[in-house]
Parts: sequence; C-alpha cells; structure tokens
Amino acid sequence: MEPMEPPNDDEDKKNRFREAFERGQQGHVGSYDVWLTDHGFQPEQVSREQLTDYFRNHPEKAANQEDELDEIAEYAGFVTRQQDIFHIPVVGPSGIGKTQLLHTVVSFLTELPEDIDTKLIDATEPGKKVDDGFLLDQFANELAGFETPVVCIDDCGLDKRIRTSLTEFRQAVDSGLFVTTWTPERWTVNRDRIHDVLPPAKEIHLDAFPREDTQETLSVLFDVLSEDGFSLPAETAERIHALSEGIPRLIHILAVESLQEAFRKELEPGDVAATNAAAKRLHLANASTRVQELSDSKLAVLKQILQLPNDRGVQPGTLVDELHRDKSTISYHLRELSESGFVERDREGRRAFYRVTETMAPLIQQRINQEAEFNG
Repeated sequence: MEPMEPPNDDEDKKNRFREAFERGQQGHVGSYDVWLTDHGFQPEQVSREQLTDYFRNHPEKAANQEDELDEIAEYAGFVTRQQDIFHIPVVGPSGIGKTQLLHTVVSFLTELPEDIDTKLIDATEPGKKVDDGFLLDQFANELAGFETPVVCIDDCGLDKRIRTSLTEFRQAVDSGLFVTTWTPERWTVNRDRIHDVLPPAKEIHLDAFPREDTQETLSVLFDVLSEDGFSLPAETAERIHALSEGIPRLIHILAVESLQEAFRKELEPGDVAATNAAAKRLHLANASTRVQELSDSKLAVLKQILQLPNDRGVQPGTLVDELHRDKSTISYHLRELSESGFVERDREGRRAFYRVTETMAPLIQQRINQEAEFNG
C-alpha cells in the first residue's frame, strides 16, 4: 500500500480562490451594495440619512401635515399684518415628523413672493460656547436684524436653559412668529415655565400617519431607493404600517432594515419575512402590546429618562434621586428594561448611561401622552 501524500494547503487556497472568482462571475457575491444594484436599487441612497435629506430637500414629497402647515401659514401671514408676537408649539412623539414640518415651513416661506425672514435653530445649539460667549447671543443678534421673522426652534426639550433662550429670542424681535417643537413629556414639564415668556397662541399636536399616508410614504421612499420604481408588495406595506403604527421615522427604519434582512437571509426585496426579521431585531415585534403591558414603576423610569434633557442618557443615580427609589429597585428595573429592548446602555469607565431605545421611544411617549390626557 502506497503512503498517502500530505494535503497541499497551497493548492487548496488556489482552488478556493478560483471557485470564489467563478461565483463572482456568475453574480454571486457577499456584498450588500452589489446585491442592491443587482435588484435595481441605488446603494448610495439606501440609508436613513439619505432618505431624511431627500425629504428635507423635497418637502413637497412628504406625506400628511397639510392641515398643520395651513395653520402655521395663516399665522405667518397674519403676523405680517398684525405686527405682534405669536408662538405655536408643535407637540408629538419622537420621529412623528416635527423636524420635517419645520423644514417644510422654512422651505415654503422662502418660495413666497413676499420677503419673509426665516431662521431654523436646533435647540441644542444656543447653549454651546464660542469665542465671544454663547451661540445664543449670535442667534439673538441675527434675529434683531430681521423684520417680522418666522423663527423655527427644533427639539426645545433638549435645551436645559430653554426659558432663557426663548426670553433672549423674544426680546430680540418686535414682531414675528415662533414655531417650537416638543415631545409630549417635555412639553408637559416646560409648558408652565415658558408661558409668561412666549404664551402659546395655538398648540399643534401631530398624529401618526393613517394607512394611506404610510403607503404614500413607502411609494415615494422606494422611488428614491430604486432605479426602476420598485413596488413594495401590499402585504409588506401593510405589515410596515402595523409595526410602525404610522410613525414616519419607524417607517423609514423598517424599509431600510428590511432590505438588509432580505440580503442576509437570501430573500427577495419586499418579502414580508424580511420585514418581520427586521422588526424582531429592532425590538418592534409586538411592541405596542409590550408597551401597554409595562408596569407603572417601569413606565415611571422610562418617563423620567425621556423627560430629562440629556441626549446622551441618564445615570442610575439621577433616577434614584428624581424618583425617590432605592438603588437596587432602579437597577432591577433598568436591567429588565434593557433585556426587553426598552433601553440601551453606554459605558464610560465605571459610569453607565441609559437612554430609551430609538425605535421604542415614540411608542412609549404615545402611552405617556394617552395617560396624561386620561388623567388630565
């Protein structure tokens, strides 16, 4: 019997390389971009950031909010005649379209034949230091040079000194319209604090999309993503609406992440199984039911995290102080909320910061708002 020759590892590597090359020739490749291209999508467009930029640059394509835009436009027109100060707070959960609404207002106003001064401010900016003070001072000086401006201030609940900021802005102009945006829980905390500074002329509360607006959004979205106008199957569009509950940001996330899951699981684009897989990974499977089943104690923890103006997150010690609970109770709730996908944790050395998971935040805010309306 002749002795067996030892395996030739070098030859095996060459064979594997040749086989991989031939798979590539046949169109089989492990690249997501190539997969997207092969299925008629534009890889450079398939991201949440690109979709956000598209709708902000093409506000006429954004669904819904027509009535809200009309109300703001009426006040903008009225203030040019009345020469007074008006304030419209726009309230809604995260991802409901508040920022998009402000971009649309500014865009449409600049297209009017009248010369309307507009300013869009991110509420996290005024408190930032610059060489000669704070950005707040620069913004106020800029507004002082305007005549009857429309000032849009986004995400006001994240400004820890929002009363001071609004006071400075108010004092900088003789007449104008202020449009501010808030999440429900932060508006509840700040409404009375700013009432004497900028009393609301009218509150606008944004609602989730009805089914037809979700379908319109998905249609526009996939026109942007695909080169050939990909048509999403009706079953999948309906599933995305149910999972997102008509919240625009969740619609965008599910659309993009469903494509990722289709690639990973070797499914066709638009397969509802890919959407279900994306929902599971994003903690959106049965999310509405799980939010409604939250205990009052856990909901109080989530509400406190959402109310505090800290985009980075909240430390457990802060929750202990704010909720007057012992450390072990707070730690227990945070651990369970983390395991069930309601919060996520970031560590910095020995310090831990907790924030509500992006996809769960609007659903939790909706429940908080519903209970506030019921109790109030």
